[in-house]
Amino acid sequence: MIYIHLPGTSGFEWDAFNTGHIARHGLRALDVEQALANDPATIRSVVAGTGEERWFSVGPDGTGRLLAVVWTMRDSRVRVVTAYPAGKRLQRDYARAKGSDGRAGRHASPQVRR
Repeated sequence: MIYIHLPGTSGFEWDAFNTGHIARHGLRALDVEQALANDPATIRSVVAGTGEERWFSVGPDGTGRLLAVVWTMRDSRVRVVTAYPAGKRLQRDYARAKGSDGRAGRHASPQVRR
């Protein structure tokens, strides 16, 4: 199994619910992990009805496809609520946030573990 380690976290929290939900959008857990590890732009945070803080980020997966990801922290793990391919408006927002070519502010590559 391959997974991405984000510094400051103990990994991702995946289960049948969130993997099934992103699968309906044509995504796999690895795609979403890559989008969050590949220098995403965090557009905003919201507080869900339960009082849980959720973040909305846009970032590229391993193929460069931009994904929109709603996520939260549960203890020290990243819990993905939903994710889907970014539409044109979100692609423009990402390009503005990162500079015209989308490469400004690149961070070190994430650690890939097997």
